Amino acid sequence: MFFKSQNSWQSWITFMSAIGLSFTLINSPVAVAERLNPVLLASQPQRAILTGRNGQYVVKIVVNSSADTAWKVLTDYNNFYRFLPNVTSSKLLKVQGNQKVFEQVYRIKALIVDETSRIRLSASETYPKQIAFKLVEGEVKSLQGSWTIEPISSKQVIIQHQVNVDPGSTRTRALFYTIYENTLKMTLEAIKKESERRN
Repeated sequence: MFFKSQNSWQSWITFMSAIGLSFTLINSPVAVAERLNPVLLASQPQRAILTGRNGQYVVKIVVNSSADTAWKVLTDYNNFYRFLPNVTSSKLLKVQGNQKVFEQVYRIKALIVDETSRIRLSASETYPKQIAFKLVEGEVKSLQGSWTIEPISSKQVIIQHQVNVDPGSTRTRALFYTIYENTLKMTLEAIKKESERRN
């Protein structure tokens, strides 16, 4: 191939490197497992896998429990404070069929931050596969998402948590997102631990 200048050559190298990197990321073991077969994902290290940024996230984890046990943990609103990180209080406020309203109080301690916040969420349950939730009131501008349980076998599931969160006009958005991302992973790992304990 003939290039008229050094810049053209460097641009071509950069372009091909980007394609190579994209191919590598798209075809990494975890990415392939997610696209092709949940059983392959189950063979990966069983830690929370987080993707996304700036308030739009998907987190997945493999859990060695039945779908029913995982469901009971995800809907145990009155006891979240017993096993979820940073949750100091949790209670179910309203039940109307598969529609629930619950409240949680969080305490976040990180670096220079030591804050308590309260949120109230409405949940729409579709047993035994999905819980969709959205903010009713709280100290963030918006919060909505879902929990999904995907069985791999009778004794193993993938729990996926999809969430969109906007803290509003805070001057510490970057810090908020950093703390939130860490908390998401810790939350999925706590749910895994509790589900496996109960199974």
